[in-house]
Amino acid sequence: MSVSSYRPGVYSSYTVTPSYTGVVDALTVGVIGELGLTESGPVRIGRERVLDAGTPLAKLGGILFGAGLPEFWVCSLQRGENNAEPDTAAYKAAMEALTEAAEIALLVVENGSKAVLEAARDLALAQSENQREMLVFAGAAGTYTAAGTLAKDIDSPRVVLTYGTAIPRGAESGSPFWGAAALCGAVAVLEDPSVSLTGQLLPGLEKVTGATYAQVENLLAAGVTPLTQTGAGVEAVRVLTTSTTLEGTANRSFSPINSILIIDYVMRSLRRSLSALLRGAKNNPGTLSAVSSQLTVLLGDLLERGIITGYEAPKVSCPPETPEVCVAQVAFTAAYLINQIHIRAQIQM
Repeated sequence: MSVSSYRPGVYSSYTVTPSYTGVVDALTVGVIGELGLTESGPVRIGRERVLDAGTPLAKLGGILFGAGLPEFWVCSLQRGENNAEPDTAAYKAAMEALTEAAEIALLVVENGSKAVLEAARDLALAQSENQREMLVFAGAAGTYTAAGTLAKDIDSPRVVLTYGTAIPRGAESGSPFWGAAALCGAVAVLEDPSVSLTGQLLPGLEKVTGATYAQVENLLAAGVTPLTQTGAGVEAVRVLTTSTTLEGTANRSFSPINSILIIDYVMRSLRRSLSALLRGAKNNPGTLSAVSSQLTVLLGDLLERGIITGYEAPKVSCPPETPEVCVAQVAFTAAYLINQIHIRAQIQM
């Protein structure tokens, strides 16, 4: 410590550490649709790339870069004979190519048909089972009743279906696709998976036309995310996945998107935390204790941050039949968001 003055007195110094440091580990976004690119296959779009004004890709860039993403991936599809729209086979091929090129965590598809969403749902489920968790976003076209029927047909915690024709900032016409892309961008930059997106402005959108106040309730019940116009911009009434049943029984445990975001976040964190311990790890009490301690510290941090509400002590072992495999069992309770407050008043006159 250096002394800059000999005058008697009380002196102080300090350093400032900002609590907000910008987007941390933004989720990787992939987009498939008719984006006007002549390049075939997966293409990385970074902020350094100059996008031609007025093109679909420029509108997409305005939305996703406006959300705070440093980059995103696209597969631009071309029309076929007689100006036919890209079919389900084209979307499937693009999905496979995109997931091979990058570890896509959030996928937006322009075509919100049942066939395309079923293919995207199946891909997301397969990716998630292989430790590459993925969510799919799409916009529903047509009537609100058709959107509700589509959501019930898809019925998956890995698919988010928005409703509302959204117009990007500076554009004259809109599409359900832009609303899904904006919601995806907002999810991608969430620093805390337990933070509600209700009431948050969606990036890059000018306005939206969609369901009436009375229709919103039916959409929410079906697992659709309605977009609504406010004085400040466009918001999601409530962000839901299309999951409304579990093993054939009505169950909305995975309906709020934050439920699946928290699960994915925790599992990614656990894997990342333990990956360093694999190097030179041996089947001995010291290694098992280190794994258990590391998991306990991480779960404790998640509990303190409010991402989970409780956990059990990890159980770590190496089965005798597979001594090269370390099995770490964890049990935790994901935080559940409050989305309604009911006031019950007792009034005396």
